Amino acid sequence: MFQMEKFNYLIIGLMTLNIVYSLYYIISRPLLGVDLYGSWIILYVASAEYTPSLLSFILGAIGDVYGRRRILLLGSLGFIPLLFIFTVSDWRLILVSIFFYSLFTSIVSVIALSCLIEDRPRIGTKYSYAGLSMGIGWGFGSSLAWPLYLKIGRYGFAIMLSTLYIVSMLMILKGYIGKERDASRGLTIGFQHVYSGLSRFIPVLLFSSIGLAIGSNVNALLLDSKLRDLFSVFNTGFESRIFYGFFCGTLPVLLGSPLRLIIGKLVDKGYEKTMFTASILTYLILYLILPHTQPVIFIILWMLPVYPFYDTSIYAIISRSTSRYEATATGFLSTINSLAGLSLLLLNSTVPINNPAAYSIQILLFLGVPIMLTAMSTRRIKPLNTLSVIHN
Repeated sequence: MFQMEKFNYLIIGLMTLNIVYSLYYIISRPLLGVDLYGSWIILYVASAEYTPSLLSFILGAIGDVYGRRRILLLGSLGFIPLLFIFTVSDWRLILVSIFFYSLFTSIVSVIALSCLIEDRPRIGTKYSYAGLSMGIGWGFGSSLAWPLYLKIGRYGFAIMLSTLYIVSMLMILKGYIGKERDASRGLTIGFQHVYSGLSRFIPVLLFSSIGLAIGSNVNALLLDSKLRDLFSVFNTGFESRIFYGFFCGTLPVLLGSPLRLIIGKLVDKGYEKTMFTASILTYLILYLILPHTQPVIFIILWMLPVYPFYDTSIYAIISRSTSRYEATATGFLSTINSLAGLSLLLLNSTVPINNPAAYSIQILLFLGVPIMLTAMSTRRIKPLNTLSVIHN
């Protein structure tokens, strides 16, 4: 039975968790990539964020077999690395802190979201509420990040992040509404079940995740420079940071929020495949033209609410392509995203993505291939209600 009161605690916890992440993200990109070290460090930061999720598939499976709440408790340690990310000066220690923060956050997200995909007929509606709350958290934190950082300093900011993380964990632990475990003879059964349901979707998901990681990280830095150009009335670019979070996170969330519930209803009717393809195509076009636009046009295009279509459709596909082992399934998705992050580091070591030509080629490759694969599978496979949902 759906437990509304506990669900409310869960979405409040997810909202607070995303406030923490947005505060971290909005400060880290310009501070590390512009002020302190240079753009070279951003891909290492992104890799440190993505890499820990390689373990998510395993940790999700362990939770399904031996108890999800035990794994969730492990994630509560995430407040510790948050104390160091903005307070240490050695860039290597910063990356280590980011790694562990990302690891614990990934654990919490995998377990918390696993309970949502258990309700497969209403996955769209349930995830739309969760996505709305996470989006509000992202938008709220984005707009306050730089004003808070400039006001309370790096040590006060670190303490605030750690405190908010603890609050989010208390809410999520109180609001977790999923089953505690999925009885199994061993971990391999969960792995096999999830892999068999999602194996043909792996190339589509992996390529699109790499493309989005490249596009979002490169253009997040460009947004900072575009804002400095736009608000050139300031003596330095630093004051324009007050606007960075507002335009980077808050406005896109405000524009996307009204769409969340509509998207959820469309997903419940089985349109997740169409929305997934449309969102990837939109990102492909946006990421190709954004670097070449004037500041005002850049900001307008950046704010287009594409992500709600992408993430809701992804979780619907994951939910309906598996029938058990939900934490393993969400862990699988997190691991794919992690592989995308590792690919960033490999790609940048061979063909730097801050090279305009290399960037465009990689966007065309990693977002164009999923569209082609999806189109090919549409012609090849007739619609079904289970696995073939992702191939139609």
